[in-house]
Amino acid sequence: MHNGIIAIDKPLSLTSSKVVSIIKKKFNLSKVGHGGTLDPLATGVLLLFLNRATKFSVFSLNSEKVYTARITFGQSTSTFDSEGVIVETKKIPVLSHEDIENSLNKYIGDIDQTPPIFSAIKIKGKPSYYYARKKIKMELKSKKVYVKSIDILNWDGRNLELKIVSGKGFYVRSFADDIGREFNTVSFLNNLRRIRSGAFSESDLISLEKLIEINNLELIDDNILKTPDFLLNNCESTTLSKINLNLFYDKTPIFINLKNISARYKIYDHTGDFIGTALYDYKNKCIIREKIFKLRIL
Repeated sequence: MHNGIIAIDKPLSLTSSKVVSIIKKKFNLSKVGHGGTLDPLATGVLLLFLNRATKFSVFSLNSEKVYTARITFGQSTSTFDSEGVIVETKKIPVLSHEDIENSLNKYIGDIDQTPPIFSAIKIKGKPSYYYARKKIKMELKSKKVYVKSIDILNWDGRNLELKIVSGKGFYVRSFADDIGREFNTVSFLNNLRRIRSGAFSESDLISLEKLIEINNLELIDDNILKTPDFLLNNCESTTLSKINLNLFYDKTPIFINLKNISARYKIYDHTGDFIGTALYDYKNKCIIREKIFKLRIL
């Protein structure tokens, strides 16, 4: 049974759930999830969590994401991206690099953002795109999202290319629809690529086409399947003795000397295998099991 994370270079036009379905069928997996949806027209880092690794997907969902985006000015669409129909056309004013940069500053930090109606946000148990396709008007509430930085890569008077570093829940499509209105025009997202998700970057990717061609052994031998500790590069780690490992599996508090105090620890056995995660109990000065990756061998 395969357990771990695969970093796929999601191809254009496929939904994230379709990629999950393809891989689940290819490797005959019981459980597969992903670490953050990419729209059909987006490409790049899509993390797939296989079997026991699925419980660690929360660390990806909450991690920092990096995107490159191309936003086209002068037109807006029904979906805020190139998949939708054009709903408005407006003249583009002459804008300098400095004009745009000054407006981008208001989107840095903690901001309120309303998700696009064509999204997977649930309303009364159904994704909002269900209502949008049926032309049923629904209101989505704005949410607090965090944007670390937005850098201009290129501006040709019509197309704006950006590098965006953001936290969980930021919709580049909504941002692309908003930014044009800052200059009394309209805009839409023409191209989007996720170049990093947490610790995973483009150098870690495998194409879906290549992944479909490999066999089960190659998945492991070629180091394509990563263990979840790869996500937790900001956490301290500790190796447990056999006795303490049994306490870990039993979810019994473990009192050991720790070099550096951390809220969460990566737990390893004497062979170096990743076992799971533990949380530090600041009150009782001990660690206790959080999540298990490698099952106990009896």
